[in-house]
Amino acid sequence: MSGVMKNTLDWVYKDHVGGKAFGLMSTLGGISNSNTLNHMRIAVRWIHGWCVPEQVAVGKVKEAFDDDNNLTDTDVAERVVGLAQSVVKAAIMLRDNKE
Repeated sequence: MSGVMKNTLDWVYKDHVGGKAFGLMSTLGGISNSNTLNHMRIAVRWIHGWCVPEQVAVGKVKEAFDDDNNLTDTDVAERVVGLAQSVVKAAIMLRDNKE
């Protein structure tokens, strides 16, 4: 993961995000892989967050978006929508379990 993300996580504690839903998405300059996402999943566990099972890696990021910042690959765009829907669903379930 990037140094910026690592520095951010150094200042986030379970009191801030414990029991919250997370969706993971990464961008890469080359072909997509899940290494960063795997590291992020571990980091989220350490701060007591809940990652949804869906995740998205966007490879070749310089080619992945059009001039209006929309994803050019419709399959990837649909996966991002599915990821967002999963985060909302998990957040509602986690919220309802606290009450």
